[in-house]
Amino acid sequence: MSQHNEQIPWQATAKRRRVAFFSAIGLLTGLATFWLGSNLPSELALIWQILVLFPFAVLFLWLALGFMTAIAGLWVLSFGGQNRIASAPSSPLPQLQTRETTAILLPIYNEDIAYVYAGLQSIYQSLEQTGQLQHFEFYILSDSDDASNWLREEAAWSALCRTVGSTDRIHYRRRKHRTKKKSGNVMDFCRRWGKRHPYMVVLDADSLMTGDALVRLVDAMDRNERVGLIQTPLYTIGLDTLYARGQQFVNRIYGPIFFAGLHWWWLGESQYWGHNVIIRTQAFMGHCHLPKLPEGGALGGEILSHDFVEAALLSRAGWETWLAYDMEGSFERPPPTLTDSLKRDRRWCQGNLQHWLIIWAHGIPNLHRFLLLGGIMSYISSLIWLGWLVVLTAIAVFYPTLTLIPLTAGNTALLSLTLILLFFYKTFGIAQAIRKGTVKRFGGILGLSGSILMETFLSMLTAPVRMMYYSKFVVQILQGKRAVWGTQQRTGGGLAWEDAVQEYRWVSLTGAIWGLVLLTFNPVTFWWMSPVIAGLVLSVPMGMLTSLQTSLKLNLFRTPDEVAPDFILQAFEKNYAQMLANPCMSTRDLFIRVLVDPLAFRQHMTYIPQRSNVPEGTRQQREELVKRLLEKGPGSISNSERLVILEDSDMLCQLHAQVWQLPEAQFHEHWMSKL
Repeated sequence: MSQHNEQIPWQATAKRRRVAFFSAIGLLTGLATFWLGSNLPSELALIWQILVLFPFAVLFLWLALGFMTAIAGLWVLSFGGQNRIASAPSSPLPQLQTRETTAILLPIYNEDIAYVYAGLQSIYQSLEQTGQLQHFEFYILSDSDDASNWLREEAAWSALCRTVGSTDRIHYRRRKHRTKKKSGNVMDFCRRWGKRHPYMVVLDADSLMTGDALVRLVDAMDRNERVGLIQTPLYTIGLDTLYARGQQFVNRIYGPIFFAGLHWWWLGESQYWGHNVIIRTQAFMGHCHLPKLPEGGALGGEILSHDFVEAALLSRAGWETWLAYDMEGSFERPPPTLTDSLKRDRRWCQGNLQHWLIIWAHGIPNLHRFLLLGGIMSYISSLIWLGWLVVLTAIAVFYPTLTLIPLTAGNTALLSLTLILLFFYKTFGIAQAIRKGTVKRFGGILGLSGSILMETFLSMLTAPVRMMYYSKFVVQILQGKRAVWGTQQRTGGGLAWEDAVQEYRWVSLTGAIWGLVLLTFNPVTFWWMSPVIAGLVLSVPMGMLTSLQTSLKLNLFRTPDEVAPDFILQAFEKNYAQMLANPCMSTRDLFIRVLVDPLAFRQHMTYIPQRSNVPEGTRQQREELVKRLLEKGPGSISNSERLVILEDSDMLCQLHAQVWQLPEAQFHEHWMSKL
């Protein structure tokens, strides 16, 4: 948009901040690399020195980036507040004036239906409390390819509409042609209904957003015509495994600091994290059609991690993208276990590595190129770390009498600087809790301190495990092995011993061999690398331990969202219990019900279009399918065949009539007895 190309005040501010920000990062990295390089033993060959220094510099740069972001965040929360895109959480709730409605999109794919619909109902109720529900409509956008899930979604949608007393504000649509996964699902909505809604709020299956947050987002879009996207902070809630509660605690105690820090140097060029975001619909439709990457390479095909790319495309077109850094009321669920987290990261890794082909696209703003690189580095850095440790191990074996990092003033300063960058930001969380008066909601000063120490201990042990898995993921992807992009595990826990051994034994074995080699050839280096070795060796018991459920009575990993939950969190727990008890959530075969029950049949028929001009070959195949189903019963056909029937109105009408004409014994044996 040409009118968006002129200089905007925040851009000059962002330029000054980024110069200072990256200069400080470069200074810290240069200083640390100089200290290490100047203190390496002179007996070490040049090639070994390069192999030590170059990976160290790359890793230290990203460490410094995180630390400087925390510093910036502490400044914003303590003295800032400028350049805020949405109204402050403490300010009165704006009254929306627009006559058009904002679409709230819930794309789903074979999800836990009770969980998803309970969340949607809670958002609906929270909006009702604001008195501004009339400004919003809900769209459940299904890509489910499991016949039973599809039918339960329909039944649950009908039940939800009856419960909230609205049939014209909550819509359900299932795509027959499920291309490009979630991004294709959202774009399909835009083509069908985008012109009806100036803005759309994109959720994930585990998303919760308060009515207050939604109203403030719409108000911010109304007041800022240049803005194409506003991302909200994401706070994790809702699970009680040790792993999940640790993630929830970290997210709540440090999240506000890092969100504020990201806002400080991003300003109007924010990333998009895929959900809990408001988007200007016409801007998205005009500029976010994702290209298909060239086939043939390891990174080709459909773009999987679409969100970073869509934010970059909006910025390229001149639209601003912002992070509403201090907004409350935007929630998601973390993976319940370390194992589930790693499975999710396998999919994300493949999508993020694809961004290497997009970084070079014409017109992408430089900051977004850097952010795309950051997504890649979140996985590649593990491979660099592993390679660096392997180099140090090789030096320890080939130079057993050499002290690689002698105890000098420079190395002491380097160690001190590294520890500060790794751990000092944790004191920022305590400082902010004291400043805001929320220490008691984190378990008091003893509970808060104990939680930070426990989280630090668990992070130190699990970081080497992530290093091994991420390195494995990167290598697999570059070899052309594709991830299965399926439904994310959102509940569960309690990893069994045999499953933990099966999953992590290769990591433990690697750690044991690695430690034995170091202990044999260079015991000094073994003790120096013992935290990494311990994390690898203990991966099996850590996988089990972190999957165990923990009691909320323990004064550990408490968060304000547990101690004083928002209305929407309380409503969700109540709605979820009610949804689980709803008859539509039963395990009975709803496919049979659709073909037998006239009411269920008529309801399902409203979701599918009438077909015409069916090819003769297809028609014959379907007649044979109908014949087999009537003769042998519903157990004789597969899920894919059920989908064919459920998507064909002519077949459904034919079957519905013929099932009721079956002999009574056959009718009861194959149909009524299984209802």
